[in-house]
Amino acid sequence: MQAGLLLVASPAAAQVRTGEVTSSLNGNLAPGYTADFGNEIGSDHTWTLGGVANYSGSFYNPNFLSFNASVYVNQSRANSDYQSISDASGVNLSSTVFGGGHFPGTISYSKAYNTEGSYSVPGLANYVTHGNNDTFGVNWNESIPNAPSFSAGFQMGSSQYSVYGTNDQGTNAFHSLNLHSSYSLAGFAMGAFYSLGGGHALIPEVVTGEQSSEEHSDSSAMGFNVAHQLPLHGSASASINRSTFDSEYLGSSNAGTIDLLSALAAIHPYSKLSFSASANYSDNLAGQLIQQVVNAGATVPGLSSNGDSNSLDLMGVSTYTPAKDWQTSAYIERRTQNYLGSNYGVTSIGGTGAYSRVLLNGNFNATLNVTENTSDQTGEDTLGFSTTENYSNEILGWKVSGEFGYAQNVQTLLVTYMNSYYNYTGNARHRWGRLNVSMGAGASRTALTEQAGTANSSESFSGSVGYSPWITANGNYSKASGQALATGSGLVPVPVPSPILPSSQVSLYGGDSYSFALASSPKRGLSISGSYAKSSSNTSTSGIVSFNGNTELNGLVQYQVRQLWMNAGYSRLEQSFSGSNTPPEVLSSFYIGVSRWFKVF
Repeated sequence: MQAGLLLVASPAAAQVRTGEVTSSLNGNLAPGYTADFGNEIGSDHTWTLGGVANYSGSFYNPNFLSFNASVYVNQSRANSDYQSISDASGVNLSSTVFGGGHFPGTISYSKAYNTEGSYSVPGLANYVTHGNNDTFGVNWNESIPNAPSFSAGFQMGSSQYSVYGTNDQGTNAFHSLNLHSSYSLAGFAMGAFYSLGGGHALIPEVVTGEQSSEEHSDSSAMGFNVAHQLPLHGSASASINRSTFDSEYLGSSNAGTIDLLSALAAIHPYSKLSFSASANYSDNLAGQLIQQVVNAGATVPGLSSNGDSNSLDLMGVSTYTPAKDWQTSAYIERRTQNYLGSNYGVTSIGGTGAYSRVLLNGNFNATLNVTENTSDQTGEDTLGFSTTENYSNEILGWKVSGEFGYAQNVQTLLVTYMNSYYNYTGNARHRWGRLNVSMGAGASRTALTEQAGTANSSESFSGSVGYSPWITANGNYSKASGQALATGSGLVPVPVPSPILPSSQVSLYGGDSYSFALASSPKRGLSISGSYAKSSSNTSTSGIVSFNGNTELNGLVQYQVRQLWMNAGYSRLEQSFSGSNTPPEVLSSFYIGVSRWFKVF
């Protein structure tokens, strides 16, 4: 009671200037009672003092030097502003120098303790983690008129976390350096870049299906590009890029160098007609495929990028607009590839039509692409096509929209693999005064046409109803399954055709999740909210299957009296993994207290 009275009576002062330094200090003070309990921890009941302090200002002039520092303590619960089941403390620092000049620079640093995080699963609710993390970054730019521009940036960071419901530990660390310059001379626009990066991750055992696995990766890239205008409202551009990678994962390693050359020229002689031609060459096709896997956080055992592999792609396109609502194009493409000792070639001829118009007082758009492919290796002709349609309108007061896409036999990076997919989305909403209703649905599926077991699919449904400001309710359901790679930050979709990756490298996943939430503001200054989410999933890596569950419950009540907030909340997490040797972990947190915003100067 005494603390609350002091908070109400706290004075507010003006900004302070000391010599050449102008600064201000404000924040939020939040004393309260908290209780934490669970089946894996002892009960904890204590009076806590949390809050946030923000100190900002400038030296001499904000365009010369500005700074900001934010410190927060015990301000991270699912029943507080920071939406986490665990208390968290940390600091965020940033500064800008010469912000109003030709040489601006920034520096930033952040550190967080006992913060909540997530380990992602495509299309499903994420696993909940907790741990510590920090990041540091420096950026500098030079922009002198009529002189080459230059920018440089360096970032690094790390995190250490554990997954609720297991004894598994995970870590992530990264660093990167980026340099870029551009200049215009005699009508030529030129640019160059260099980047260097790397990382290290310890992937939890419950995800990999075996002992915690380490992943190391390093990469670099450099390149140069140039562009110039052409007659007939045209332009031409060319670029050359070299990249290197080196990765170790699950006892295997990959390394390689890739050189890419590309060129593009286009003219627009008439308002309705244009032509373009492009060429792309890679001296290491295997390296390109491996690099995609390395960038996702894994590697490809037994596949070397040092062998003879390359690719050349030549394409010509003509675009014509016969009418306001129509746009058409025709193209011819020649692709040749040398991969793992075999030569592949495909000649493709195709066309695209796009149509848009007002239909039944709504907007309708559609595209159709048809391609005929002739393979040098088999001599067979295949027909591929893709189409997308979308429509939006208002019908009987309902605002509706929908989109559909379908493709069959569409070429991938390797000419020998074809894939197919479909996707759709639909949304509808209506408002009757203060009452509003909305709903939506969507689904997608992708797969290699002739490769069983390569499909990734997902479905989602959502709905909400509200009578503002009295009540708002919403619900969501999602279902997903497919193939993924286990990385330090979560499961990620497989970035290359599955035959390139051995089955031991690929994780299978599947499951569904749903959630509900309610919120109400029955009177000024009072807000009440609650949410419930549950997910069930399974993962399989190296033949080891784990059945996983996650349930979260959160409730929050806030009431404002002038600048004083009264808060009460409850959160509960239950998370389990059958592949772990520990029982399901249940953790609950209860909090009640007050908080007040203040401005010292």
